[in-house]
Amino acid sequence: MTPVWSVPEVVPFVARLAGVRPDFGNCRTMAVLDKNGGMVAGIVFHNWSPEHGVIEISAAAVTPKWATRAVLNTALDYVFAHCQMAVARIAEDNLQARRLWKGLGATEHILPRLRGRTANEAILMLTDDAWAQSKLKRQDHG
Repeated sequence: MTPVWSVPEVVPFVARLAGVRPDFGNCRTMAVLDKNGGMVAGIVFHNWSPEHGVIEISAAAVTPKWATRAVLNTALDYVFAHCQMAVARIAEDNLQARRLWKGLGATEHILPRLRGRTANEAILMLTDDAWAQSKLKRQDHG
């Protein structure tokens, strides 16, 4: 899997798969390409608050194989070069995405009805300290 920065097609790709509007505003994107050059995942970095050092991440994929150590390190090293915390808003029933974030060291809060009258949303927050202590990062640096 190969990460590629600033691919415009990432925004509609992520929005379509995540079931959200493609209005991420001022954002940076990263596509994840398979060995044939097809986009299998996209990440949108948006809602950056430089004064607080916080950025939101929205991502979607057609296969879980996109989440390699190298791809995750590329994405999160970018985030933590600029921020002290990354935030993701994930549907409560998206157990795979929630498991990935928690595996990276994120803390989770479930907010009732944030996705409408009948759907809850998980807010996951990953700090730079938690990322530095994560298994993924620690193995990167011995």
